[in-house]
Amino acid sequence: MTFSYTFTLLSVLLFITAILAIIDAVTRLRGRRGVGVLAVVELIAAILLILTQFVVISTFLGSAIILEIILGIVLLLLLIFRGSVRRGFAAITVIALVLDIILLLFTLGWLHIPGIN
Repeated sequence: MTFSYTFTLLSVLLFITAILAIIDAVTRLRGRRGVGVLAVVELIAAILLILTQFVVISTFLGSAIILEIILGIVLLLLLIFRGSVRRGFAAITVIALVLDIILLLFTLGWLHIPGIN
């Protein structure tokens, strides 16, 4: 039995977004103040977002669009409630949020770039 996976630009964008969100969540969980619950939700959403590329998750939260929306809301809330994150890690949150918004626009079909869609 052979397994194969075709990498497209959208799947690479999804992996980069989810990996940045995981890095951000882990650094926030290691912090001392405040946003631990949001970081856990961010970590779960990012891991499930990666899993939706390989495994069919048959729940309400299994849809990639729902997970992208949840991840975007959580990243936005994490920017508002900073917690104990230094400025360099706030940049990771901003980059992950921008990439998540771009990925959501591609997924919903509101943004079309020839060669990517």
